[in-house]
Amino acid sequence: MPENIDIIKIVIHGRGGMGAVTACEIIAEAAYLSGNYVDVHAYPSFGAERRGAPVQAYAKLSRSEKIWDRAQIKNPDIIIIFDESVLNQQIASSLNKEGIFIINSEKDPDFFKNQFKLRDSNKIIVADINKLSIEKDATIDGNPVVNTPILGLLSKALPDLSLENLGKIINKRMSEKIAKLNVELIEEGYRLAKMS
Repeated sequence: MPENIDIIKIVIHGRGGMGAVTACEIIAEAAYLSGNYVDVHAYPSFGAERRGAPVQAYAKLSRSEKIWDRAQIKNPDIIIIFDESVLNQQIASSLNKEGIFIINSEKDPDFFKNQFKLRDSNKIIVADINKLSIEKDATIDGNPVVNTPILGLLSKALPDLSLENLGKIINKRMSEKIAKLNVELIEEGYRLAKMS
């Protein structure tokens, strides 16, 4: 991520019930905790959300000025895909030319570069978060937990969101047992991240 970007715009694409809004809130809190941002925002997409329906959540991280705009983000610096089935060419093409593309998938980064015509200047980060969560018995209603372990991939791309700060936020938000598992998932997501 270029250092000269004053406001980093992040969009998460997932499905209702996957915790996209919670993930954006954790991202914003961890960014603020880093001391490198003067203002942070996290907010859901506009419109109704229901379990299983495609949803979006947004985060804006400003290094130097107050954020006044809460509109939908059209050209994000970072796209995070929780569920590969929601990805389409329109979403992929919305990524800024030096943006970061993060996805929960068993495929390699080159697949997404070729299939969705991502640029050489885009950083692509992939890990099979579903498999990780199932192996760690981290499921909710039979569905793998995606929203916290994928933050490990983001931490790999955006060092301001350190594993330490993500862990602090998780420990503050969750009970001790649940927090311990989620911190392990974030750290393992970080280790599993394949980059291109």
